[in-house]
Amino acid sequence: MKRILALAPAILLLAACGAETPKDEAAAVDHSTMDHSGHDMGGEAKAELTEAQAAYKAVNDRMHAGMADIPADADVAFMQGMLAHHKGAVEMSEVALKYAKDEKARDLATRVIAAQKAEIAEMEAWLKARSAP
Repeated sequence: MKRILALAPAILLLAACGAETPKDEAAAVDHSTMDHSGHDMGGEAKAELTEAQAAYKAVNDRMHAGMADIPADADVAFMQGMLAHHKGAVEMSEVALKYAKDEKARDLATRVIAAQKAEIAEMEAWLKARSAP
């Protein structure tokens, strides 16, 4: 019994890391197809986002959506991905200028907008010259 208790932490650690443990295959359940939308999964309720948080989240979502489609051409993929990333940086900086109070943060946001807009123009010209979207 002492040996089993001594091994329990190791068994739990392996299970948590995804190590396979022998089990009855008939008892296996695929939870990925189950609807858990009406269940409280034990986490704390999330507070409503502030106006600034919602604005940053919207920018982040748009930026990542723009970076999700990756073309096979590595050069075009780089330019398109960086273009979406830079546009996101400009939008995030604009949100900062609307909500941020710290003068250094506001100054950096202003400089980011100027620098990123210049690089956006360069990337758009590169893509246009190659008839890439």
